[in-house]
Amino acid sequence: MNRNIKLLAVATGLGIVVVVACNKKLDVTDQNNPTTESYFKTAIELQNGVNAVYSSLRAGNLVGREWFFTHDMRGAETASGGDQLEAPRAELMKEPSPSPSNSVMTSVWNGTYQMINRANLVISKGPGVTDDVELRDIVVGEAEFLRAWAYFELVSMWGDVPMYTEPVASASDFKAKSPAADIYAQIISDLTDAASKLPETPSQQGRATKGAAYALLGRVQMQNGDYAAAKAALMNVYGKYSLVPFLHNFDGDIKLGSTTLATGNEFNAESIFEVVFVDKGDNNFNWGYTGEGATANATIMRSQEYGIVWGNVVPSNLVLNEFEAGDPRYEYTIYESGDKIMTMGGTEPGKALTEDGMNVKPSTRNGVTKKRIYRKYSILDWTDDGFHPDGINQRMIRYADVLLMLAECEAETGSPANAAKYINEVRARPGVNMPAIAAASKEQAIAAVMHERTVELAGEELSNIDIMRWRKKGYYPSIKPDPKPGQVDAFPIPASETSTNPLVK
Repeated sequence: MNRNIKLLAVATGLGIVVVVACNKKLDVTDQNNPTTESYFKTAIELQNGVNAVYSSLRAGNLVGREWFFTHDMRGAETASGGDQLEAPRAELMKEPSPSPSNSVMTSVWNGTYQMINRANLVISKGPGVTDDVELRDIVVGEAEFLRAWAYFELVSMWGDVPMYTEPVASASDFKAKSPAADIYAQIISDLTDAASKLPETPSQQGRATKGAAYALLGRVQMQNGDYAAAKAALMNVYGKYSLVPFLHNFDGDIKLGSTTLATGNEFNAESIFEVVFVDKGDNNFNWGYTGEGATANATIMRSQEYGIVWGNVVPSNLVLNEFEAGDPRYEYTIYESGDKIMTMGGTEPGKALTEDGMNVKPSTRNGVTKKRIYRKYSILDWTDDGFHPDGINQRMIRYADVLLMLAECEAETGSPANAAKYINEVRARPGVNMPAIAAASKEQAIAAVMHERTVELAGEELSNIDIMRWRKKGYYPSIKPDPKPGQVDAFPIPASETSTNPLVK
């Protein structure tokens, strides 16, 4: 881990000062390089430090690019778009366990530890800041939330991992692996404290809130197997948000040059936590992967990677066939050849997608084979200019997910009728209005949860951890066939870590 620790130490110095450059979104970038000893004397300086953690979160190592591949390739909702899918991504999708040298997996490992080190710095400096105690506590709560998110990514995908709760001070500050139970305990502690510090409404869009902390705590407790604790956390969120028209959860700002094509519906009433991305209209992406620099691009590659030109990833046959006949979420989630794009939000006639114009392999739904891609997070209704990293915010937690987590908690704790109630709230959402379901047993309720999470949350980077949770509960094959048979639950520790950290084998 010598190399990684050096990178973490350098990242701390590079990332301690970032500023807010947009009054609508958390557009955070590095401005200068003071030392950690001379800085963090005021609450504003502490806030600049937590801005650097947000920068790491949206960088290419994580949500900007590699994070969604790590989840989607391991989940059940994607298939290869063709030979163009790069080898490390294809390996994650096709192999039961990737090689320890897999570059995509390693990028996420490095990105999460960079986040953790930056968050540790903010948390450690908090007690020394006294000029604005209210702001200081909120900032520390944000850092705890972000550290918890990063550790949950690690423990849910790797299991036992090294745990750092103080900033890395030297290149010899190695840590051995901590048991997953200890990692979960730290995450739960962080989120519990964060929930006590964070506001209901953020001072600026894109920052963590009390609702985000409780919602993530519910997700964590479910994955940890404590459904009663998960329900208690999620009930702090229930009723505080509301469902909006389905597509409003997957749009955002789209710009070509100086022309704004769309502004989207980001930070709507359903949104609990979003990672902010900004389209400057210059078709650039921060290929340095750090998210830093005064002029750093803050775009995301999702629409490009899953689109019709690069076509790396397409919906799996499994997810296509999960949708019920007449469920409008199918056409809101999937584009297929013959569908209209470039309608400018329904204000123009648009043009039809053609088989020849889609650089992807075909898929099959209900016996019909044609080319399909994900419509979620797509920009094709506004532009098909071939290469366009976009500014659509990644919705990390939304209210529909909370309702379906509550449904699973009710099913697990003995209330299938209550599980159906939460599922039906989602099915009755604006613009969907699917018929209500009933559940008379735990098995029926769990099956309904599994179905509804698939069709409501398809392509939202949740399938991977759902599969691991349900496999551990024995629901494959007792309720459904295992969608990824033979897959190993835990990633191997990256070779870059085992080759340099003498305490990790």
